[in-house]
Amino acid sequence: MSNKTYRVAMVGLSGIASGVPSQSLPGPLDRELTTSHAACLALMPNIDVVGYCDLVQDMLDNFGDAWSNLWPQAKPYTDYKKMIADTKPDILTVATGDNRHADIVVDGANNSVKGIFCEKPLATSMEDANRMLMACEDNNVVLSIGHTRRWRQLYYRIKQAIDEDAIGKLNTIIASQRGPRAMMFRNGTHILDGICFFAGDEPAQVVAKLEDGFDDWDQYRGDGGKRPENDPSASGLIMFKNGVRAFYNANKKSFPSTSTLTLQGEKGEINFELNSASATLTSSMGINGEAGTTELVPADYQATHYVAGYEEMIRLIERGGGKSAGPGEEARWVVQILTGFLKSHQMGSRLVDVPQ
Repeated sequence: MSNKTYRVAMVGLSGIASGVPSQSLPGPLDRELTTSHAACLALMPNIDVVGYCDLVQDMLDNFGDAWSNLWPQAKPYTDYKKMIADTKPDILTVATGDNRHADIVVDGANNSVKGIFCEKPLATSMEDANRMLMACEDNNVVLSIGHTRRWRQLYYRIKQAIDEDAIGKLNTIIASQRGPRAMMFRNGTHILDGICFFAGDEPAQVVAKLEDGFDDWDQYRGDGGKRPENDPSASGLIMFKNGVRAFYNANKKSFPSTSTLTLQGEKGEINFELNSASATLTSSMGINGEAGTTELVPADYQATHYVAGYEEMIRLIERGGGKSAGPGEEARWVVQILTGFLKSHQMGSRLVDVPQ
């Protein structure tokens, strides 16, 4: 990367955007534990936050109290359009409620922003998802979505094992999500994105049933992703164009709080928890062609989560564009599944084509 300092403006100042790490350890581990956007940006010497925006004054005050020593020139705003016009950022961070991403991303893309890091899910409707992607494509804007596991090396170690035929041809994915955050649009997006990552193709059809009490959900009716009672869990079947089938089950009233994936192939399977450091491969072939169980561990530590995402974004900006590890195009697949689940539920849990 060059020595250029990149100007960043932030819209939405909830905990995932601006939280201060509860613990700090020296060295690379510090980067692993730092999960808010602001805390990760603080680790990057070539970043200068020049503006921050929220509709709630307390959020603005808290951000200023936490980060003004590091970014004394950063200005608070309640109007994101004015912030973009005044500060002319290179990079825009969007961490508002789930249903408020679209206008901000489109306006940023149309006003000379070079890169946009948008929280997950990409959008809560296909109309919004499509216009966000179109605006970024038309303006050659690098768009990254906060499906942060895509910047963790474990995903790629697992993918390597699959590519090396350790489990044979992948045919089935089983996903389980438990605990109060097992909400479709909030944390369900992480495990659904994991399903899409390993399936490696677009979803084609879905069948789904939402939890009881959400019969009116023919479209997103949540509060932006905060409260479990405003965002349903769901059970569903996802059929991908390449023939892979995925079974997804989420339950907000189940303990303990975990998100697990099982990847099944003709010769074995891989099991792991989304936040774990390793995965378990059980195979009739194994890594070295021998039957048995193997622990899959990434070979080397690398920056993960938002640090890796922002570092990658800067590299892509300097190259003149490109596809990130958390691309909007594949985040759109998740929105197709989510809106497809709603469509299937309203049609009596029938098999339906995913919305376009």
